Amino acid sequence: MRIPSRSWIFGILSVLLALSAQGRGPELTPAKKARLDSNFQQVLRATKGPYTQNFCVCRDGKRKPVFVNGKIVSPCGGRARFCAAWREPFAAELGNEGVYLGNLFARDLHTWDEYPNPHNLVRGYILEKFFFETHPDHKLAKMRAYGGLAGAEFEARDAPQFFERYLADEKFDQERYYLLAYELQRRFYVRNDQGRIGRARALSVAIQRNHHDFKPLRDAIHNQITAALTPRLEAYREKLTAGTSRDRLDELITEIQKLTSLDDSSLRAQIPKIEDASTRAKLEKNLSKPDAKPLARITALADMMVDARKAVGAKKVTPADRRRLIDIAVTTAGIISQEAGTRLSAAPPITVRQDIELLMALTNAAYGSGLLMEREREVALKNLQKLLGTRKPQRGELQDRIARAARIIEWAQRTTLYAFGEVEAPWVYLMPDVALLPDDIIRSSPLLVYGKAIDRLQHYAEGQNTIQHEIFGHSLDSGVRALNSGIALGTLRVNPPTGGYQRNEIVALAETPSDLEPAAGILTRGEGNVVSHVQLLARSLGIPNVVLGPTSYKLFQPHDGQKILMIVTPGGQVVIKTTVKMTREDRELLAEYSHNQEREDDGRLGETAKKLHIDVKRLDVKSADVIDLTSMRRKDSGVRGGPKASFLGELKHHFPDKVARGIVVPFGAYYAHYRAAPVAIPPKLAKSGIAKAGEPLHEFVERTYKTFFDEMIPKENDEKKLETWIRPRLAIMRYSLESWPLSSELREGIRKGLEQNDLLRKSDPSQTVGLFVRSDTNVEDLENFNGAGLNLTLFNRRSLEDVYSGLREVWASPFTYRSFSWRQTLIDEPLWVLPSVVILESVPNTKSGVLVTAGLNGQDQSKILIATSEGVGGAVDGTPAETLVWSPDEVELVEMFKSPYRRLLRPDGGSEIVPSTGQAYVLSKGNLADVVSTAQGIRKDFKPSVDPEGNPRPWDVEFGFSDDQLWLFQTRPFIGNESMRNIPALTHYERAPTDQSERVSLDAPLPRAHE
Repeated sequence: MRIPSRSWIFGILSVLLALSAQGRGPELTPAKKARLDSNFQQVLRATKGPYTQNFCVCRDGKRKPVFVNGKIVSPCGGRARFCAAWREPFAAELGNEGVYLGNLFARDLHTWDEYPNPHNLVRGYILEKFFFETHPDHKLAKMRAYGGLAGAEFEARDAPQFFERYLADEKFDQERYYLLAYELQRRFYVRNDQGRIGRARALSVAIQRNHHDFKPLRDAIHNQITAALTPRLEAYREKLTAGTSRDRLDELITEIQKLTSLDDSSLRAQIPKIEDASTRAKLEKNLSKPDAKPLARITALADMMVDARKAVGAKKVTPADRRRLIDIAVTTAGIISQEAGTRLSAAPPITVRQDIELLMALTNAAYGSGLLMEREREVALKNLQKLLGTRKPQRGELQDRIARAARIIEWAQRTTLYAFGEVEAPWVYLMPDVALLPDDIIRSSPLLVYGKAIDRLQHYAEGQNTIQHEIFGHSLDSGVRALNSGIALGTLRVNPPTGGYQRNEIVALAETPSDLEPAAGILTRGEGNVVSHVQLLARSLGIPNVVLGPTSYKLFQPHDGQKILMIVTPGGQVVIKTTVKMTREDRELLAEYSHNQEREDDGRLGETAKKLHIDVKRLDVKSADVIDLTSMRRKDSGVRGGPKASFLGELKHHFPDKVARGIVVPFGAYYAHYRAAPVAIPPKLAKSGIAKAGEPLHEFVERTYKTFFDEMIPKENDEKKLETWIRPRLAIMRYSLESWPLSSELREGIRKGLEQNDLLRKSDPSQTVGLFVRSDTNVEDLENFNGAGLNLTLFNRRSLEDVYSGLREVWASPFTYRSFSWRQTLIDEPLWVLPSVVILESVPNTKSGVLVTAGLNGQDQSKILIATSEGVGGAVDGTPAETLVWSPDEVELVEMFKSPYRRLLRPDGGSEIVPSTGQAYVLSKGNLADVVSTAQGIRKDFKPSVDPEGNPRPWDVEFGFSDDQLWLFQTRPFIGNESMRNIPALTHYERAPTDQSERVSLDAPLPRAHE
């Protein structure tokens, strides 16, 4: 599939196929990991894995063992309701953690009411099935084939009832859970034909009599019949010579295929079984004749899938009909995928217009498969309809519309991540390869054909100037997306653990974290969102940043530990190769880029060049009095406080009702505390001999910095040695700042400032109304450095003592290794990195976001990019956000908010992670109007900063909503990096620009699909 390029250089990245940066829910604690490990190891050690001995449930509902006194008995006298194994206690404990193993339909239908969350149970069925099918030799998969775990006749009979029970659940919301129901039925589809099931069982017994090694397959057939058995049976057949057993195996394969096949005849047999007459008639209307024109037939079938899903969601038909409708959707999706794929490669070739019409049908089919939300379907169809409404669109418009159409694959990927988000962490922790499930879902859907169809359109739209990325010798036109331009040379580290790489190395990550230590280059399988702190930092520092698809990501593993060159051009071209493969042009570009940079590299510890300058003469370190936020202005940035406090004061001046009350603790207060504090040594470093307890802290810091920056860095090139030396010294600095008490004058100044703003409780002045304590250094927003994500924010402090201790913690935060390595190593006088602190009224946001007063490429300032998540702090910490691009002509949906979680403030202090609302929209129309109006006001009233070429920079604004009241929390210039501009050597890599105004015909034939 061709990935859109220029218009998305900085924009929305593929979520791709890792269970990755999904809405960040509760992390696995060490205690939870220990429980998971303990129980999972017991599963692996037990002879029957997660399964107990067998029991039968009799007609009276009583459960009786099958194995009694060393003998197998029929405890129900041959009249059992069903017989099956139960889960061992350690397997049940895994289920309580969200990892359901040992899943059997008959048993779980019987015990349905015992499960507190049926969605997690269904997720378990799907994830376990995927793991078994992709790891057939794993012990768990082999355990599933043990004889006597269940009866295929019971499983085939009760599976449909299990599906219906799930669909009948009052908590079943089709927008949220339809994909789970669809995947469950797709993966476990089997006809309840007891006669055919009996024949399959009998044939398997007959084969095993002559071939004892057939027993695992025989047991699997007796336990549960699925389509996944067919390739295993076919592989076994190839080992047999001609004769009776091979003939029986052929017959057995035929019986399994008849029980599990989904084809046109199946569809025509399924529809008459729908009991609701109006629903049945609607489906029959779309069941066109087999000789209908292919595109018309595909369109009608896709409409049928839409009707089926909507009927399930409406809940007006019986649960049995809902189950049948999903079966119909599963069957129809298979037919569409087959027929659409055939049509793409058939002669005569289809036209551009027909390909667009096919995309519309496949969009509906993707919706009917549970992969799109209704909002996304409507937006996608409207986009393509607008394109069809123009007979000869300009090439630029065609490229833009096709780029928008390509988003639905990413939307679908987000949906798969969203569907399994609640259980992703424990499953991936125990069985990492289940992270590939989203890939399997997408590739098994009509979107596989959609990707081929849109690939051809993109090639046509771009003419002869399509981008061909070079990844380790492979020429790729898909699965690679350039985000930030730049050049890096360093050792490749593939998915290293936290702290497992150095800042002069290039990292390839399976997911985008909410924070990241410095790296020379970044490659990820998932972006988080467009305005996350990691992305803003990478953009401002000129760190090349690329998003990879699953296939291209796999190309990196063989090169882990090798030194590579990474080139990302402003036009979206990506070149990655080992240094031994570098050409003369590569070396020329690297040399010219290094000469062009304002900073010689991305700030590795061993770099001695001066990079960013702090104007120490402007700093006011003598004034230590607390300042009311209303008294701060933009001109105070770098003087009394950092840009956050200064710009927030400016916002308070212009938008007094949209900025919360607060005070600012200036640089001078920190400086006085720092100069007065003695060294305090953490207990774990008490015997290190690094520092002397009680000596002035500032003397220790000055001595440490002199040794580190003036003596060690010029001589030492080993990043790890430098890091090992500085880390414990930073720990002493933090501990000393946090241990030294605040002066009584400062405590009183803070108390008085809060009191004057009515931020203390009247009933108990020792308690606050809830306050944020936010760090704000004088380094943020210097040219080419915006410091996004490096400031510590403490949520919702409720007592004055918590505010005081929080202030010391925030003061110490620049001395964390991550902040130090980003900040102090990039400036000329690291001793003068000073934090001011904003103490701001807590606003219980139910929505929070970031806007940029420009479009996706950061250049078109007639547009506004708006990314919003539910809860507090979402859009900046990497959580998937509802992303919109507002313009005077339209509101463009780039991405929906799809996260199972949101963070809310607690009334008693702090915050908590709770389930998200599941609503399709984060911003209401009124919310959006408020955001746009305010953004336009900022653009009008605030004098912009300019880039080196004199162009005004957009504004980056953090905002939130509480009870539909808009609040502003920060604004700053949207900092970019211009070091890749105007480098002549880039012309070797950049494609020639196309004529965007050229008219192109929608009736032109397209070349056949690329294989």
